[in-house]
Amino acid sequence: MRQRVAILSLAISTLVVIAFMIPLALLLRNQAQNRALSRSETLAQAIATALIVDTARSEDGEVSLPAAQTVLEVFGAGADAVTILFAEGEQVGAAVVNTDNIDVAFSEARAFTAFTEGGAEVLVPLLSADVPDQAVDVVVRSFVPDDDLSEGVWVAWGMLAGLGVFLVIVAVVAADRLGRSVVRPVQELSQAALALGGGDLDRRVTPAGPDEIADVGVAFNFLAERLKLLLAEERESVADLSHRLRTPLTALRLQAETLSDREASAVLLDDIDRLESAVDRMIEQARKPSEEKGPEQADLGAVVRHRATFWKVLADEQNRPVDVQTSGGRLPVAMSGQDLGALIDTLMENVFSHTSPGVGYRIEARPGFSDGQVILVVEDSGAGFEHDSALERGESGGGSTGLGLDIVLRAAQRTGGGLKIGESALGGARVEVVFGGRTE
Repeated sequence: MRQRVAILSLAISTLVVIAFMIPLALLLRNQAQNRALSRSETLAQAIATALIVDTARSEDGEVSLPAAQTVLEVFGAGADAVTILFAEGEQVGAAVVNTDNIDVAFSEARAFTAFTEGGAEVLVPLLSADVPDQAVDVVVRSFVPDDDLSEGVWVAWGMLAGLGVFLVIVAVVAADRLGRSVVRPVQELSQAALALGGGDLDRRVTPAGPDEIADVGVAFNFLAERLKLLLAEERESVADLSHRLRTPLTALRLQAETLSDREASAVLLDDIDRLESAVDRMIEQARKPSEEKGPEQADLGAVVRHRATFWKVLADEQNRPVDVQTSGGRLPVAMSGQDLGALIDTLMENVFSHTSPGVGYRIEARPGFSDGQVILVVEDSGAGFEHDSALERGESGGGSTGLGLDIVLRAAQRTGGGLKIGESALGGARVEVVFGGRTE
C-alpha cells in the first residue's frame, strides 16, 4: 500500500508539474523573443528617425550614402546588425541579400517584423508624417539572430526543470511518509491479530495513524480484553464442572468398594482412578493461565504402543485380529502424552463401538512426507463409513454423533495437521490423522 501511494503521488505530481511547466516554458521563450525584438525595433526606429532628421536638413531632401554611413557610426556597435537599404539597390551597414520582406517594406510602405532563416528581421521604412502616399526610397533593416531570440531561455528552462523535479520528489517523499503513517499501524494490527490467534492473549496495539485506523486499534484492544475475560470465565466454568464430577466419582468408588466380586471391584476402582486423574488434570489445565502453558510434546510411537496394549486385552476377548506398526524412531507430536492417548482411545472406541466382535483392526504410526509431520492410521475390516459426512458433528450416521472424529480433527488442526477418512485396505473404515510440526 505504501508503494502504491508513492506511485500514485508520483503520477499525479508529474502530471501537475507538466501541465504547469509546459505553458510556463513557452511563456519564457516568448518573453525572451519579445525582449530581443523590442530592442531591435527600438534601434531601427531610432536610426530611421535620425535619417529623417538628417534628410530634413539636406538641401535636396534625400538620404545620401555618406549621411547613412554617418548615422550608423553614431550608433556604434549597437548597429552592427543594421542595414540601410536604398530603392536603387545601394546598402549601408551589414550586407544582406534582397528578400521578399524587403520588397514588401518598399512597396507597401509599412513597418513590420518577420521571422526568417536564422532569426528575425525588423523592417522600418523612412516615412515623413507630412507627406501622404509618399514613395519609400529608404528602409532600415535590423536583424535579430536566433541566439539573441533564445538568450537565457535554456538557462530558465533548466531551472524550471530542476524546480519541477524537486517538487515531484517532495510530493513523493511526502506521500511515502503519509503511506508509512497509514501502513505501520495496519501492519502492527496484523501482527497483533496473528499473535492473538496464536494464543498471546496479552498482545495489544498502540492506536495510531488516521482516525479510522486508530479506532480499529482501540476496537482490537477491546476485543482482546473481552476475549481474555471470556476465556478466563470458560476456564473457570470447566474447572468448576470438572470439580463437580468428584461427587459422583466418590459415590462410584464407594459402590465399587462394596462389591462382593473383588476382581470386578478392582477393575472398576482402577477405571475410577484413571478418571479422577483425568478430572484433576482438567482442573489444573483449566485454571492455569494460558501464558504458563508451555509447549508440550509426546512420542506418537510410544503412546501408540502403550494404548494398543491396553486395547488388546479387549480385542483378545472379542477375537479381533490386531496389527500394530510403528516406524521411523521417535515420532514427536505437539501435544501432551495424555491428550495424545485420549485421541487414540477415541479412535479405538469408534472401532469397538461400530464394528462387530471378530472384526480386526490395524494401527500404524510413521513419519509424514513433509518435515515435522507425523501420521497416525487406524483402520478396520468392518463395513466402513456409510457416507462422507462422518467428519461433520451430528451428521456421521451409523448411530454416531460424529463428535469423536470432530474432536480428533480439531486436535490435529491445532498442530497444523488434519484428518482424512476413506476405505481401508482391509475393506472397512480408514482414518488417517496427520500431525503438523507446529507447537500448541
